Amino acid sequence: MERFRVLEDDATADIAYVAYGKSLEEMYENAALGLFSLMTDIDSVESVQIDFIKVEAEDREALMLDFLNELIYRWDVDKVLFSDFSCKIKEVEDGLVMTAKCRGETFDEERHVMKVGVKAVTYFGMEVRERCGVWETKITPDV
Repeated sequence: MERFRVLEDDATADIAYVAYGKSLEEMYENAALGLFSLMTDIDSVESVQIDFIKVEAEDREALMLDFLNELIYRWDVDKVLFSDFSCKIKEVEDGLVMTAKCRGETFDEERHVMKVGVKAVTYFGMEVRERCGVWETKITPDV
């Protein structure tokens, strides 16, 4: 099963991709991996730093938006590129809570080539769903 797929011919945005997972958590992990793969060569990012992220939201789409935008914020402020993710999601009274362990490293201009500048992730076309035992979501970043 592919982890994510960049949509080349999506006329609604400059770029979009679909992330997949055998579980809900794996889909969020692959959505994050897809995001950073748009930004840089993910294979050049070493897992030498660990950051923890906690996100709370009312539904799966809001959780995805908030999670990916938090990752973009960490890039914008701390210049951290991530390449490995481990997400845990639990239902609570008001919605969902995700805790994510994100591994990566600080940007090094000698080793990391930046491809696309991602400003934010939008709700445009976003739907988190399960089909035939596979979770999927479409992500449309603002570049």
